[in-house]
Amino acid sequence: MITWSLTDLDDATFVSSFQAHFGDRAGRFSRVEKRMAFPLRLRAVNVPIALRTAIVGNAAQALHPIAGQGLNLGLRDAASLAAVITSTPRERVGDARMLDAYGESRRRDAGRGVAFTDFLVSAFADGRRLPTWGRGLALAALDLLPPARRALASRMIHGSMR
Repeated sequence: MITWSLTDLDDATFVSSFQAHFGDRAGRFSRVEKRMAFPLRLRAVNVPIALRTAIVGNAAQALHPIAGQGLNLGLRDAASLAAVITSTPRERVGDARMLDAYGESRRRDAGRGVAFTDFLVSAFADGRRLPTWGRGLALAALDLLPPARRALASRMIHGSMR
């Protein structure tokens, strides 16, 4: 099996391919600088809290870059941590009980966010006919049913309910 990457292309071919992919939406591309590739992999820490430390955002879970879900999840991490800190007496900030409360407040939402973005990646990467039709049907349904689209968007922005 032969594999290649866009980083292997010469500059002129790369710019041409990039332009063909994006069209004129982002203007005209004229040149490129040094290119790098970053593999898209799901990563999550096993223990997001320990020793007076809370790991939040992309440090806690690195998601595929789908619809800003890593950012949304990180913002919810930060908001939850801030809420726990402000409701904790000053002398207890950072203790095990406070950090456990934070960890428990994030467990369900973070797990669902990670699972959902991972599901989207695998669903859209599957080129077989039946999954392709299913994706098309689901996207058409979202397009035709604005309340469903709004509910999905709200869930992706605000996370899962407790």
